[in-house]
Amino acid sequence: MAIGIRSAVRGGDIESCRDVRYHFADFTLDTNARQLHCGSDAVHLTPKALDLLELLIAQHPRALSKEELYDRLWPDTYVVEANLPVLIREIRAALDDRQRLIIRTVPKFGYAFGRDIPSVSVHLLVHGDREFHLSAGENVIGRDPHADVCIPSTTVSRQHAIISVRGNEATIVDLKSKNGTRLAGREVVRPTELSDGVAIEIGRVEVIYRCPSAQAETETARALGW
Repeated sequence: MAIGIRSAVRGGDIESCRDVRYHFADFTLDTNARQLHCGSDAVHLTPKALDLLELLIAQHPRALSKEELYDRLWPDTYVVEANLPVLIREIRAALDDRQRLIIRTVPKFGYAFGRDIPSVSVHLLVHGDREFHLSAGENVIGRDPHADVCIPSTTVSRQHAIISVRGNEATIVDLKSKNGTRLAGREVVRPTELSDGVAIEIGRVEVIYRCPSAQAETETARALGW
């Protein structure tokens, strides 16, 4: 099971916010939005269950005792011992964790988030000293304030281009914008794969695509002769 952490800062010409996202199997936990997704589908968890899941992931691979979990989830509040197992069952059901491999029970102690954490896949658009996180799936770039990547420039169409992210791969396609999309100076006329560090012109605004984890994995594979 792969677990990754993504963080990003938006500011200036590109809207400002900060978030941390944990990725494992087909799931994404967005701590800023307080949402759990399986692919593009939202997965419901109660607020306390979300708190517990985030806590277990953040402390991975350390196992947390029941006493510590109660203290962290219900500080200065007395609750019955059944509350914690109820939350664990809720999380396992939401994650379809029938074999209890994601949320691991540590006998006579507590719980832990299972499996190892490998390298992290991070997809970013960099504009000056600002970074914009790209989520898995389609990311619309445009002047529209509701676009996934909002660039408020008159040279940028309301819906200008789409970057599609899948694993360590990303492609870009222009949406028949007025001022076009260029990749390393060349017009993008069909879906085109992005490589770490490539310059993208959105209208007259230049951004840099970054996926440093993918580059590191490629270099490692070459070194090993894969």
